[in-house]
Amino acid sequence: MWVVQQNRQIKRTQLKKWGKSPRASMVVNVICRYGLCLSFAGDNPMQWTRLIAMVCLPLLALTTMANQDTSADMKVGGDHIFVHDGIQRTYKMYRPENLAPNAPLVVVLHGMNSSSTWSYGAGFNKLADRHGFLALYPQSHDKLIVLSGGDKKSAGKSSEKKRGEKKRGKKKDVSLAWLGKDAQSCKDGESFIANGMEIDCHDGMLSTRIARWNDDNADASFDGQSDVEFLSALVNVVQQEQQVNPERTFVAGFSNGGYMSYTLMCQANEVFKGAAVVAGLINRDVLNRCAPDRPLPIVHIHGADDVMVPIEGESKKGKGPAAPGAEAIVEFFASLNPSVTKETAQVTQNTALTTYRPNGAGSSSGAEIHYYRIEDHDHIWPGNVPDAAFKKKPMVDESGINASELIWTFFSRL
Repeated sequence: MWVVQQNRQIKRTQLKKWGKSPRASMVVNVICRYGLCLSFAGDNPMQWTRLIAMVCLPLLALTTMANQDTSADMKVGGDHIFVHDGIQRTYKMYRPENLAPNAPLVVVLHGMNSSSTWSYGAGFNKLADRHGFLALYPQSHDKLIVLSGGDKKSAGKSSEKKRGEKKRGKKKDVSLAWLGKDAQSCKDGESFIANGMEIDCHDGMLSTRIARWNDDNADASFDGQSDVEFLSALVNVVQQEQQVNPERTFVAGFSNGGYMSYTLMCQANEVFKGAAVVAGLINRDVLNRCAPDRPLPIVHIHGADDVMVPIEGESKKGKGPAAPGAEAIVEFFASLNPSVTKETAQVTQNTALTTYRPNGAGSSSGAEIHYYRIEDHDHIWPGNVPDAAFKKKPMVDESGINASELIWTFFSRL
């Protein structure tokens, strides 16, 4: 609750306050992307802003998990090892007793800086018991994030410039002030902890790592790991070992996991036959290169007040949109059908469902798209009850829907 309240306060009031300050040109927006709070500042928002509010992530993880079901879902399964391109990756799996051969497979992807423990508790295990499918919960890899401007011992400085600096006095690097004094004094090979993060110092730079999915094919930042290839390879092995149905293999993701789910629809739809996205979007470059050879079934669920992954989309300063809005995305996938009928119905007081239903010639081979827009709803997975084990109040959820149940209902008809 605290995280959401804080971000709403920043989003709705603090920006106005900052806009009147002398540093108005520096602070342009505050959001939380992929489940990671961000504060965009300065001419280069990637400088200190990507991780500015990472301090809220432990709280975010707890409050998000506080919404989970207190049942078999929270009896967290052990990790399985899967070696991909020389790196050990892990996943959890839930297999109901007496699972029938050729059963469906549902892959659930966590959000940024989260883990397979979160997705394991998202409510799919009980659904798997009830409806007979295998649930798979992979763990993302760590992304290397380099923070510029942290060390003043830049190799490019001349002795003349250094002498000049000494006369004027050393200028403080305020861009990383939020990391504390260690950011200014850290030497190569050292590391320190700031705001719950381990910061490494190397070659005059500061860097850290954060768990997230490689949804935009930035393999170099993930130790060469392609998550499209990893998830496809993992699923192929699990399909064979567990004797599940390759034609009924689906993916669902939250936040950054939602971004990854869309990437899989564009780049691995021969493996994943449908997707569910909760509070996620799609990278603009991925969408621009997306050219499926057939319509793809997708359900998208998004809160209208999501301050972390805004429903209207995200932008990079001076570079245009980084991710289109939710409605534009679902309409792109709906347009893969030759023709659709668009219908909107109010399913609860705060939730409206827009259905894109294929019609006319070729409709039998088309794919429905379901888009749930939830008013007065922030960046949380809708519909789970509080978990008493965390002894925390749940984040406000007045959606009136259960995302996990809706997702399975959608997949079960495919």
